[in-house]
Amino acid sequence: MNKKIAQNIVVLIGVSIFLTAEVILYALFLAEDFGEANLGVNVALKYSTVALAFLFSFALLIFAQKGDKQGFGDDILLSAALSLTLVSDLFLLVLGKFFEVGLVTFIGAQLCHFARIKRTKAWTIVSILLRALLPSIAIIVLATTSMVNALYVLVSIYFVQLVMNFAESFASVVVTKTKVERVRMAVLALGFLLFIGCDICVGLLNLYGTAGELIWLFYTPSQVLIVLSSRRLYENSPD
Repeated sequence: MNKKIAQNIVVLIGVSIFLTAEVILYALFLAEDFGEANLGVNVALKYSTVALAFLFSFALLIFAQKGDKQGFGDDILLSAALSLTLVSDLFLLVLGKFFEVGLVTFIGAQLCHFARIKRTKAWTIVSILLRALLPSIAIIVLATTSMVNALYVLVSIYFVQLVMNFAESFASVVVTKTKVERVRMAVLALGFLLFIGCDICVGLLNLYGTAGELIWLFYTPSQVLIVLSSRRLYENSPD
């Protein structure tokens, strides 16, 4: 057995264990959200799916191959993003307070993902300008309706970063030359799309008191897909 095959087997086993654990946790809390199960640990189960995603990304970083600078850099950014996500959910889900802190760390997570997407110089400049301009416009609009406060400002900044990450990762699927990289970016784009679905449900819950049960239906799969966009998982795949 050559080294490449052995590495692929190890990766496959690791991904299988990770996905199995996530599916079990996901099924358990959905049984409470949509069924009649009453395990009494709904929040713990949900938070565990995020923690597990971070731990898997950290494992990918720890067991990274030496000499692969691109893969190592992507794993650092991915682990940083998921660690910040873990902090965000501590405040937003577990503690249910200090939402501003949770949003600041969510913004940090999205900026880490921003750095994971390959761009040309011109594309990078346009991306940065849009990421600054669009929240500014949203904040101005909010100010005209007397709805501006720290929370809404942070939500505007955060949501623009998320939508931009989705749009740019989706664009990367189109412009990327190698098949492996297109697949990786498609996985990332789908993760962000589900993330947006989750946040839309959060907005509907806060504004109209509906769709709350759908939040984690989208959120956990989004985090799983984001982890599975790690460059490390595709480095031995044929182009």
